[in-house]
Amino acid sequence: MNRTEKGWIEEYQKKGALWIHDGNPKRPHALLTSGKHSSGFFNSELIMENPRLLSEACADLLSLLEKREHVQLDTIDRVVGPAMGAITMAHELARHISEISEHVCLRAYTEKISETDKTMVFKRTSIGLTESVLLCEDVLTTGGSVNLAIAAVAANHGYVAAHVLVLVNRSGLKVVKGKTIVSLIDKPMPIWEPHECPLCKQGSEAIKPKAADNWKRLNATY
Repeated sequence: MNRTEKGWIEEYQKKGALWIHDGNPKRPHALLTSGKHSSGFFNSELIMENPRLLSEACADLLSLLEKREHVQLDTIDRVVGPAMGAITMAHELARHISEISEHVCLRAYTEKISETDKTMVFKRTSIGLTESVLLCEDVLTTGGSVNLAIAAVAANHGYVAAHVLVLVNRSGLKVVKGKTIVSLIDKPMPIWEPHECPLCKQGSEAIKPKAADNWKRLNATY
């Protein structure tokens, strides 16, 4: 049986994968990939590290895509996600599509050119000409990584499908670069530019949640 959005939120909570700042200025807050700050964070890695949970999540997403969006899965040639977060997700989605549609669906992933050049390209993977590509992302915050992945697919003459599959959409957006967002969880969270961040003004430190030991720091007792 497919989980509801409430069911998936409860699963994140059970796995300790949903963090909300409690207002204590001694507690750090989240520094996002975009450089913006937030008082909340979904750590989808704690869901994706469990093969059973990831399989269930991907099955639920594909069910939404078929039933709600009326997409034929046998039209999808490949699933692509931006590195690093969506690589495992892209693989699992492609596996499910291959089994459901009885045709081989491949996977690939885009990577940043460098730390200073955020442009996404296909480095260690590639796509075929005119392939129909379904994009995925573990957590959608600003849509920046998805936009760059779309550009990478277009630059390699692939056809980007009309939907983006997302575990958690925290952006408040319904569409990113013309692509409809299909998510298990749709929960907007506060996002601030660094100079506007109220937690910084209270003395709270902004840290990258997934960096070494930082998840423990966010969840520690203060």
